[in-house]
Parts: sequence; C-alpha cells; structure tokens
Amino acid sequence: MGMIYAGILAALAVLLFFSRKEKIRAEPDTPTLSRYFLKPALWLYKRYQENERAGEDGKRNGRTERKGKKTGGTAWGKRKEAGLRLREELRLLYPAGVKGAEERFHRYQVEKLSGLLLVCFAAAALGGLIRISGGMEQRLTEDGWLRRNSYGEGDAQVRLKGQAGGEEGWEQEVELTVSERRYTEQELEEMLPQVRAALEQEIRGENETLDEIRSSLSLPSQVDGYPFLIAWKSGNYERIRADGTVNNEEVEEKGEMVELTAVLSCHEDTWEEIFWLRVCPPVLTKEEQRERLLMDEIAKEDEAAAYEEGFRLPQQAEGEELVWTEEHSDSSLLIFLLVTGMGIMQYRFMDDDLRKRLEKRERQLLLSYPEFISKLTLLMGAGLPVRAAFVRMASDYEHQKKGTNGRNYVYEELLLACREMESGITEVEAYEHFGLRCRLPQYRKCTALLVQNLKKGSAGLLEALQEEAGHSFEERKRNAREEGERAGTRLLLPMMMMLAVVMVLILVPACFSFAGM
Repeated sequence: MGMIYAGILAALAVLLFFSRKEKIRAEPDTPTLSRYFLKPALWLYKRYQENERAGEDGKRNGRTERKGKKTGGTAWGKRKEAGLRLREELRLLYPAGVKGAEERFHRYQVEKLSGLLLVCFAAAALGGLIRISGGMEQRLTEDGWLRRNSYGEGDAQVRLKGQAGGEEGWEQEVELTVSERRYTEQELEEMLPQVRAALEQEIRGENETLDEIRSSLSLPSQVDGYPFLIAWKSGNYERIRADGTVNNEEVEEKGEMVELTAVLSCHEDTWEEIFWLRVCPPVLTKEEQRERLLMDEIAKEDEAAAYEEGFRLPQQAEGEELVWTEEHSDSSLLIFLLVTGMGIMQYRFMDDDLRKRLEKRERQLLLSYPEFISKLTLLMGAGLPVRAAFVRMASDYEHQKKGTNGRNYVYEELLLACREMESGITEVEAYEHFGLRCRLPQYRKCTALLVQNLKKGSAGLLEALQEEAGHSFEERKRNAREEGERAGTRLLLPMMMMLAVVMVLILVPACFSFAGM
C-alpha cells in the first residue's frame, strides 16, 4: 500500500508541474485548499475535451460509427443528455447568455475535478502518514524479538501473523497483549527510600512538619515517576481518617502521636512504610477563642440548670462584664425585593396580558358574528327596522345577562350603540362607531350595509344580509375546524406523557418478572 500512496502523490506532483502555466482565477466561494488544484484540474479537463472532440470527429467520418453503435453509442448518448441537463440547471442558477452559460459549465467541471484531486491528495497523504507511523511503531524485529513498552507506558496490543513453510504451508494471524516491562524486586526496593522521602513531603499538605499536624493531610494513591500503588492505614481513625481528614478539636495542647502506614504494592509484592505524626489542636483566632470560651461557659450554666425553666447567661468573661442582646433574623429586605420584583414582572407582562385579552375578544367577536347577523336578518325579515332590531337584541341580552355571569362582547357593543342613539347621536354615527369598535372586517361590512340602507333606501338590504349570513356560517365552520386542530395539537403532549406512563406500567412488571426467573 505504501507504493500506491507514493505513486498517487508522485502523479499529483507531475500534474502540478505540467499545469504550472495554466491560467485560471479562483472564485471567492472556492474552498482554499481546492484552489491549489485548479490548474491541474484545468489541464486535465482540456485533455479530456481534446479527446472528446477527436472521438466526435471520428464518428462523423464514419471510421468508428459501427463500433460506436455496438459498444459506446448508448453510453455516449446518456452522457450527452446528462451534460445538457446540467447546463440547463446551471443556466437557471446563474442566468447569463449562451456564452456565459457555457463558460459556467466548464468552470463547474473544473471545480468539481479540483475537489476530486484534493480528496485524492488528502487520502494518499493521510494513508502514507498512517503507514509510516505504523512502521515506526514496529515491535517485531527480523530475528523474532518482540519489544515491550517501557516502565509505566502500559500494555500494548500487537497483531502478528505466523507462517509455516513445510509441505503443507500455512499461515495464522494472532492478536495478543504484550505487558509492559516489569521492575525486578531489587529495583523496586532501591526505589523505596526515594518514595518515602517524596511521601514525607507530600502528605504534609498545608502543615509545616509531620510533628505539628493541625489541618488535613494529602494522601496520594501514587507518586509520579514510581510504579507503586499506595493504600493508607491509620493507627487512630478518630484522629486521622484514611482520606487524610484530621479531627483535632479535642486534642490537648501537647498533641497526640498517631501512626500512619503507607502500603506500597507493585505486581504481587507489597511493602509498608510507617510515618509518625503529632496531631496538635487547631490554631484559633481571637474571635474563635472568645466564641469557644463563651460556648463553654454557657454549656456549664445550661448543665447546672437543666431541671429549671431556663438558665442565666454568664455575666463575666475574661474578667469583663457581659451584656447580652438577642439578635433577630431580618428577612424584610428579601421580602421587599421579592415583592418589588413581582411588581416589576407584573408591570412588564401587563401589556402581554392586555394583548392576550384583546386577542380573546377578537376571537369571540369572530365566532359570535354568525349568530349576530342571523338574528339581525331574522328581526328585519319580520318587519322591524334596523334601530328597533338593535334595541330588541340588546334588550334580550340584558335579560339573559342577569341570569349568567358570561359576557358577550358583540352585545356589549350593541348596548353601547343603543345608548348612543338614545343620547341623541344619529343612527349613521352609532352604526359607524359600532363597526369601528368591533374592528373586524365582517362587522365593518355589516355596518356599511346598514349605513347604505339609511342613506339610499332599504332596497336589497334584506337579501344582502341573508347572503352575508350564509357566508358567515361557512366562515364559522372553517373556524370550528381550526379550533379542533388547535385542540388536537394541545393534546399531543399530554398524550405522549400518558403513552410514557403506560409503557412504564407495562415494562416494569415485565422486567421484574424476567429478573425473578
């Protein structure tokens, strides 16, 4: 394979040499790496075009006509058809004249070929590098010596092939794990003093010496540069735990000696290194000393008055009089900030709430329009004029509203229009105001018909209202279908959650039943 990679790279180098005089300009959207192969791609494409022209000339002259019909005629025709289709697609993407479209086609072919050359170069280069790196890591020598990894480098996976050259020659591949090189027992024992010295420095942690331990220790599981695994044992777990935590709250000032053992292991061999540590009480600040003193005094008073309703706090400490006051937790600032934040949030989202209510109002107006227009048409068909029909519908709504808490925005606007007419506003203005407040085009169309009735007469009004009522009911059906689709979309998440619950109810008992088999 190495020869193949080298051959591909050599062929690309030859192409770069022969195409050095070609002239082609890279487009802004041409990938950076592909630009290096534009000249070789142009050189190859020109050679390809020359061969195509020579083949076409031969066919015209009849020298290869019979052969083309038998072997290559069909393939050549398909290739030509694909080229025409590609030209048409490029013409749609890059509108230009005939000459510009042909140049775009040639440019497209060159860029496509440059990308192919780039891929070939990358594949050959990566393959060659991997081949070389694999050869550099070769572990087997010619005389059959298999090299291990050095100390601490870990095990190595090796794939080998054994061949037998007898009468019945055979070969067999095997994969094995080659362990790293191991230290001898003498080499390990020679390392122990260095390991002990390194541990004496490391386990101190933030303490100055092992003879004065006041804070936690640092107990490593390994020491860099050495092959030992380390486990720790404490002679007094009340003072020093295996994780290095030190409990020295109740230690006297002179300190307490604790034995700490490091168990070093490598392969099957183990060694123990013992360290003696003096655990001393923690160094307290003045504030911590005063707090401990006060707590001790309070504990004495509490113990002395354990059977009484309360106890008296100490009146002196360090030879000075004490005055006690009770501190109360004040969460008023937090409550103030939370309530203020809620107010700001409410102020921020009030506009959104108003917008939602307006959308709800418009939705109700849209759904109530068929009922409104049909009632109006019915009352006018019974002989009532427009104003009387408005007053009748508003009166019916007021009687119905007393028995229910529901609010219908259409009839609320209708009531307002009736009150405007009672206050002296003309019918035309009242109807126009009614349409403007409702805002929807359906109501504006209805009020336009009513205003036209007042201005030009009632000829054809009833027929127009009946036609509008028919259209409104068709619109209501469409709105009902949309509402059903929205409801189905809202139910999708609960249905998925219910499906998950059902799957759990089915799978959990099944898993327990299989586990009990």
